[in-house]
Amino acid sequence: MSPDGLSISYSQPTLATRQDAIEQAVANLMQHAQHLRIKKLLFSVCYGTWENEAAVLSSVPMSSLVSILLGRYSTLQQCRNSLYQKANNLNRKKVYIAIANVILYYLRNVFLPQTPLSPSTDQQADNLAASVQSRAKSDLYQPVINELKKSDNLGVIKTFLGYLGQSPGNIADTASTDLLSLVQLAHRQAPTPLELKQRLLGILKHQRHLPSFTHSQIVARQILRAFRSLYVTGPAPVVTTPDSLTTLEQALSSKCDPDKVRVLLYSILYGPYADSPLQRQILQAKTLRDLLEETFDYCPTYGDFESKLTILAHCLETSDGLNRALKVMLVSLYRYYTKDKKLSV
Repeated sequence: MSPDGLSISYSQPTLATRQDAIEQAVANLMQHAQHLRIKKLLFSVCYGTWENEAAVLSSVPMSSLVSILLGRYSTLQQCRNSLYQKANNLNRKKVYIAIANVILYYLRNVFLPQTPLSPSTDQQADNLAASVQSRAKSDLYQPVINELKKSDNLGVIKTFLGYLGQSPGNIADTASTDLLSLVQLAHRQAPTPLELKQRLLGILKHQRHLPSFTHSQIVARQILRAFRSLYVTGPAPVVTTPDSLTTLEQALSSKCDPDKVRVLLYSILYGPYADSPLQRQILQAKTLRDLLEETFDYCPTYGDFESKLTILAHCLETSDGLNRALKVMLVSLYRYYTKDKKLSV
């Protein structure tokens, strides 16, 4: 690694889909020595403001920033132009030009080798909507990876993950395969803790007579422990009904401009609204109810919602109408998120 920490290490996996390439790029960016500067530059490009607060940066996953970037720009050249433009306006210009190059290096496999035709606005809208729906899934695996990396048996762990769902002897070369891909594959093959345990027992069965059997048992337990976070039930989803949503819509519309509410909800889901043709098309196709339902899916708790709305307050050009809508939303949605808890007291 060079002294400035900007060297690039990269394993070249076989990527079946564009989503695989995106997930690989996110994993590499998160693991890079300069991941904090990478996040600062991406945050600035995506949200239009520079952010140094660690708490704010940590509240926005790297996968979300990459999704927003790729939702806005359909070619690598467009990404390059945006990143360079932002980097050139910073005090540490040379450092952030280098950071931009790191980001572009890892994003290169997301785009086809030949210059792609610019997709239609309809296709861009579909792609952006799909990326929003996949954010939560992309964020699932980092706690597992962090836990596995604490082990001194990482090489054996990767071999076990590669064996999951396959017969011994048919395993691909796991040494050159990134850990994220192996964890995702294992999770797809073992979507429940019982299935994971059964598959691991199947692997151990073939090693029962080997001298390393005790060591293999330890590795299997480490995998089970690391995967717990994937099987833990998350926050209970907000229960929405047509009647309750109608009441919420009426409360919002009576106290502020509903179009401002839609802009803020759009910004939470898709990134800061800048009135581009693509953004206008997406927003016009979404009713207030559509955006509310998507928001409750994306933000399962009021804390999630408040955090994202607070970040937006620093990123959007404010106006009296937007400020009013923001305050009304904080109060009205707090009541909505907590309504079931109040009823159960």
